Amino acid sequence: MEKGFPAVKKKKKSFLKKITLLPKQVVQTILNDIPTKMVNAGYNLYSNFQKGQLSMGLPISSQMLETQEQIRNRAAAKLALTLYHIFLKTTRKRIPRKAIKHILMEEVHRRRLVLTEDVIILNREELIRLVRNQFKIEEIHLDAILEEASRRVILREALQVKKAPAYFESRIDEKEFNGRGDYEIVYYKDYTSDGKEIGFQRLVSIESVTMADNRPSVLLVPGFANNSRCYNLSNRYSIAKDFADMGYWTYLFDPRGVGINEGKFDPYYTIDTLIDHDLPTVVKFIHARSKGKPSILMGHSMGGIISENMVLNWGLRKNLKDNQTLSQAGRTILDRILPDEQEADQNLSMVKGIITLGSPKFFKKNTHLVFPSGLWLNHLARMLRLRYVPIQEVFWLMTQPPVLKQINRFILNHNIGNLNFLVNPENHLDDKEFAQQYLAKAMESVPLGMGFQILKAIYNGEGFKRMDETRLNYSRHADAFPADIPLFHFWSTTDPVSSPKNIKYSRYYPHRYKRVYRIETVDDLNKVEILPEKSQLIDFIISDTKHVDFLYGRTAEEVIQPLLFKIIDQVWGDWTYENSAAGSL
Repeated sequence: MEKGFPAVKKKKKSFLKKITLLPKQVVQTILNDIPTKMVNAGYNLYSNFQKGQLSMGLPISSQMLETQEQIRNRAAAKLALTLYHIFLKTTRKRIPRKAIKHILMEEVHRRRLVLTEDVIILNREELIRLVRNQFKIEEIHLDAILEEASRRVILREALQVKKAPAYFESRIDEKEFNGRGDYEIVYYKDYTSDGKEIGFQRLVSIESVTMADNRPSVLLVPGFANNSRCYNLSNRYSIAKDFADMGYWTYLFDPRGVGINEGKFDPYYTIDTLIDHDLPTVVKFIHARSKGKPSILMGHSMGGIISENMVLNWGLRKNLKDNQTLSQAGRTILDRILPDEQEADQNLSMVKGIITLGSPKFFKKNTHLVFPSGLWLNHLARMLRLRYVPIQEVFWLMTQPPVLKQINRFILNHNIGNLNFLVNPENHLDDKEFAQQYLAKAMESVPLGMGFQILKAIYNGEGFKRMDETRLNYSRHADAFPADIPLFHFWSTTDPVSSPKNIKYSRYYPHRYKRVYRIETVDDLNKVEILPEKSQLIDFIISDTKHVDFLYGRTAEEVIQPLLFKIIDQVWGDWTYENSAAGSL
């Protein structure tokens, strides 16, 4: 060392910087692929030791199954008490409550009555059959029993007629305060077919719409563990306001228990609940309140699964009796769950088209560390006696405490080893706070039932299945989807949830016109053709997009949103109230 120059210590490179100097595939192997296989192997070993894996392929602890039996007991006991008082009042005879409960439990076991979440709701025919055949009550009392049952709202027919009327509240969000535009946000409430209260919102640009105009109606459905704020994070990040600015009537759906429905949390409801009850209620409400205007449904992640499978269910109803891919027992159960054929046809007329953003048909648990890590919920739920999946609490720890906030901000703004599950940092170079803002505002905890349904799909990799006894695999029944409802799927080359491998299911759909577009640059948009054709299915493969990038960021703004506007405008076409009325004559 030359004299007169002080010694300079070389800074040691951090582990992360050393890692980033390696080839990307090597880094991914070290940080993602190998740990993923290790966590999978560890889970399988522990599950076998604990006998936690069931023959049906779903890792659910025995405690969870016992809880379901408790739910059936509780539902039967509740209805038995009501029937006890109805029979006593109308016949002056006491039928022991326990005897009534025993009969109800047997009816549920034999699948002659259906348990909906945590209640048993009878229809008129079922109550008549029980009165005559099971409780042996004289015919002279039947009318009085039916009248009292209707008054106490234990019949489905009474529930539809006597439910509390829908109401709304509204507020104005003005440009003077938000710096963007003038919007009206209306809050609605209705009741589902299983008697649950459900709230949702409508957001419109005050200057762009008028009462009973012919502009498109779009219903936005959030993904797993998300509320509707994912579509309206802020003035900058708001698909809802982007759509409103285009003149669309924009509706925001929240599942029961989250978003504006917070406080009505049911720990045991599943995704099937949203498919069978919650989303259909909102779709039918919008159609009725707007005097017959249909909706285009757009769902991100699980929201797309819910939207598409709701419509698939209605299509399945039309040929249910002749469907040989289902067992006779499965068809019998679905016959009780699905709306009748006439109602299914009416419901289908309310849907103009469906767009799904990153909504998988199946999972591959070895593709990302998050999947096998999530499977451990099975054992954690048992050990910690969880009643819900504490996603909101986990992300609070990631986004609020100062030290952890800085660590996770670094993680969320890098994609070392392809570990970043949420965003591609290259899409958010101008906003390092976005990912944490999204987690803090849009993410919520979810029921165990919903969490286990996702885990079931991850674990077996066979597609998305119902949690009830039908075990209906939606992914393998795409042929039941109505051919005259256009469908648009968005996939990504880098999103582990929605890889292009999902396109293999597209061959089962009955649509006449099918296309696949690979979008790598903005220029590729010029080759996209959306036809004025009802029977079309288009798959879009978007480059370098992570799961939340479908909604926000550079690629969303430059590529995905222009496609969404093009799809909505083309699918809506020349729809008017006048044309719709003429077509129904």
